[in-house]
Amino acid sequence: MSTEPGSRRRGVAETTAAIERAAIDLVDEHGYDQVTVDMICHAAGISQRTFFNHFKTKDAALLGTDEPVIDQQAAREFIVSDGPLLAEAAGLVRIEPGSLPADPTLLVRRITAVSQNPALLARQMERLAAIEAELRQILELRLRQDALRDGADEAELADLPEQAEIITHLLAGLMRYVGLSWARRAADDPAGPIDAGRLGERLERVIGKLG
Repeated sequence: MSTEPGSRRRGVAETTAAIERAAIDLVDEHGYDQVTVDMICHAAGISQRTFFNHFKTKDAALLGTDEPVIDQQAAREFIVSDGPLLAEAAGLVRIEPGSLPADPTLLVRRITAVSQNPALLARQMERLAAIEAELRQILELRLRQDALRDGADEAELADLPEQAEIITHLLAGLMRYVGLSWARRAADDPAGPIDAGRLGERLERVIGKLG
């Protein structure tokens, strides 16, 4: 039976951070495939029971609990807006601040580890896939509003689902870029935020040049 030296004196946030830090340290040292829950528990000084009270899987400990969700208020405003589509769409996805690590350097290391590991990156993309259908529906509603405002015909309206799907994939790439850019900048300035809306505006300009 494993022991938990000092674990009772830890708060929930401190224990969570210790687990995440141990998981990332081990992946950095041994590689993703070689790391087990037992190894993480030993490094963090906790039992498996405590581990599973905080995280369901090894991947969850590495990726964190900060899963992306759709901001419903932003979605309602986005659908009826006539502003720049991509710049505003970048603000539809948010992460609850309370689920982010208290230590900014831990978030930086997590983003770096995920970006460098194909297995972790694939699992992070799976998280985004969980909200892709909802995001695509919101985009299609916005595109329909824009098309009807411009007097689109039936043939043009029929193309909207495919357009919404393409934009959804563009947003997925944008969010990945936001994470990597934040990690690079935060390594020098942990307090420096990345403005997703501004990145969306840049993407609008890039697409305009391509067109």
